[in-house]
Amino acid sequence: MTMRAYGIVGIAAALLVSTSALAEAVKREGVITSGGQNSYNVRTREGPITVTISQGTRIRQVKGLSRKTRSATDLIPGLIIKVDGDQQGSNVAASSIEFKESDWRNAIATKAGTVEQFAELRRAIIDGQEYVIREEATVYFASGSAVVANSYKQQLQSLAQKAPSYGNYRLSILGFADPRGNAAANERLSQKRAAAVSNFLRQTGAIQPGRVLSPSAMGEGTVAPGETAPTSNDEARRVVVRVVTPKGQLTQ
Repeated sequence: MTMRAYGIVGIAAALLVSTSALAEAVKREGVITSGGQNSYNVRTREGPITVTISQGTRIRQVKGLSRKTRSATDLIPGLIIKVDGDQQGSNVAASSIEFKESDWRNAIATKAGTVEQFAELRRAIIDGQEYVIREEATVYFASGSAVVANSYKQQLQSLAQKAPSYGNYRLSILGFADPRGNAAANERLSQKRAAAVSNFLRQTGAIQPGRVLSPSAMGEGTVAPGETAPTSNDEARRVVVRVVTPKGQLTQ
């Protein structure tokens, strides 16, 4: 090998050593402000950084002591994350990313997210997790009917007008049926009742469409979280409407 060749090899080796030396193992915590496609802009106390992920990056959701593997699609603007990785300049190549389940739900509630994520948010509200009830109304129905009686329309109108005052709110709409008859038919009827109330609320013009979660059929023999069980068939034929906000979010 000529001296010139040795010189080129030496320079290349020196560049590799200097480049690796510039990379620093770091732990950073911040909020995603924008990004996607494996690159995310994150605001931290140390300053803005760009977090890049690869196939080897471990992404996990934390709830208490449990850890659940998640995907890059869950990394959305507004989400607080903890990143372990190698930093070079303002870029951090992430080896692992973790975020709290409650922080993820708050980010989804604010940004709406994908259809799948919004569906998961709806299930969380139905289960009574991570959300505070701000307003509530119950609409009762005649046997076999899914028609909203006039006597309840003013109450729903008032709820719709007040809901935006809570800032980052969502409307949860749960439909129920009494236990008489076929269970499958009762579930369909409870869905129709929830849809009828949802349609009325949307038509008031006081609520943004994206704030109303898809109406849910709860069927017969169930109750909403924290609700007192009905004592008669008349009370069982109902739709429960709730204005909810994230527990960690202040209202306006």
